[in-house]
Amino acid sequence: MESAAPVRDELTYERLMEAGAHLPGLEALAFTPDWWDGQAHAPCLVIRGGRRGRMQRIVETGGECVILPFARRTAERWLAERRRPRRPELLVPDPRRPEDVVVDASVDAVRCASRTCGALIPTSYVGDCPVCGGDWVVGGLGLVGGTDS
Repeated sequence: MESAAPVRDELTYERLMEAGAHLPGLEALAFTPDWWDGQAHAPCLVIRGGRRGRMQRIVETGGECVILPFARRTAERWLAERRRPRRPELLVPDPRRPEDVVVDASVDAVRCASRTCGALIPTSYVGDCPVCGGDWVVGGLGLVGGTDS
């Protein structure tokens, strides 16, 4: 039984090379499938290329390929800064599109009357509650389904 690691490493190598393909004079020097960056093991491709032909690292982190300086300590710091949790920005949501469906629970639905359920059911629904199987569904118009005696 053969291991899938060589195929995985070859595909990772190709992906890292594609990430640096825009650099002029790109030359791959070494590939490490489990380079330790100070926080995690990640695939790393050492290259020479760019404007000045410097040695650099291409590392996969967070599903993206990142080009870093070759110096190990500097690369570790750049990756640590990239992984630091950020404050989520609270933005105003985009306006609804006209084709979006808006349901008003006070008009378009009734609530199951079972003590343990409380599911919202469309007003046009006929039959027992689809969630709990209860036969009493109540809403703004009174009792629906079941007997009213």
